[in-house]
Amino acid sequence: ITDMTDWCTIESDPGVFTELVEQMGVKGVQFEEVYSLDSGSMQALGEVHGLIFLFKWQQDLAQQDDRPTASGYEDHLFFAKQVITNACATQAILSVLLNSEKVELGEELSNFKGFTKEFDSETKGLAISNSDLVRTAHNSFAPPDPFMSDNKRVATKDDDLYHFIAYVPVAGKLYELDGLKPGPVLLGELPQGADWLEAVAPAIQARIERYSQSEIRFNLMAITASRADELRKQIASLAEGEAALAERRQQLAVEEQKLARWKAENVRRKHNYLPFLINLLKVLAEKQQLVPLIDAAKERQKQRAAAGGGAK
Repeated sequence: ITDMTDWCTIESDPGVFTELVEQMGVKGVQFEEVYSLDSGSMQALGEVHGLIFLFKWQQDLAQQDDRPTASGYEDHLFFAKQVITNACATQAILSVLLNSEKVELGEELSNFKGFTKEFDSETKGLAISNSDLVRTAHNSFAPPDPFMSDNKRVATKDDDLYHFIAYVPVAGKLYELDGLKPGPVLLGELPQGADWLEAVAPAIQARIERYSQSEIRFNLMAITASRADELRKQIASLAEGEAALAERRQQLAVEEQKLARWKAENVRRKHNYLPFLINLLKVLAEKQQLVPLIDAAKERQKQRAAAGGGAK
């Protein structure tokens, strides 16, 4: 069984998560941050496969959540217990991807879904923790740390702990999937033709309000169909000269620029800048510029401290 410390902490970011699932072989999806639960904002997202919600986990509030977990879901819902730390974001993402019939998972993740279909939730969690595909993609976003110790630090009760959960519509039902619970929480039935995003908004709002007295840091992301792919389909269906064609091309250009920016940001996240910094310091020292720069920085720090009444 894989050591739980073999999984790094990764940044909650739509560009990170989009590239993460691409590395698993998933195609045609992207992540978008959601800033409002109103109907207009949700509809603007297009086709949404699921939502993932990040919040500061608090043990007392978690223990007060006495909602019953569902039973009899195994034939239509993928639910895995979380058995490793630092991987709750990736697990929440998988909870959406593996429960959507519209996502192109790719060969390896499709095989994983089929292989684990008959597993119980605990064994599904162990299967995720031991998946080379998932772990390699997840850990590819480990920040470079040349000073990392072999002694892995485990979080204490004084640390801020953040947790991801997922919201998905499956087989006419709306579920909340939290790997720290013994099972999925059934939020309600979805009548034929019902808008699941409208149905899930009160549940998310209620969770925010439960924590709002002591915490304001939340993050909600939607896993959506690729906007660029959809725009390309629309452009292909339009004839030259149609009024909508220029608008769609402009929208596609904006979307492609965003995706290119995400990729550039991910390259910077993964790059180890330490050799550059060491060489820069060497060059400055050789040119007798390093000590004067340090002295100037110390002087500026003193001036700021004095201007702030001596506060550090």
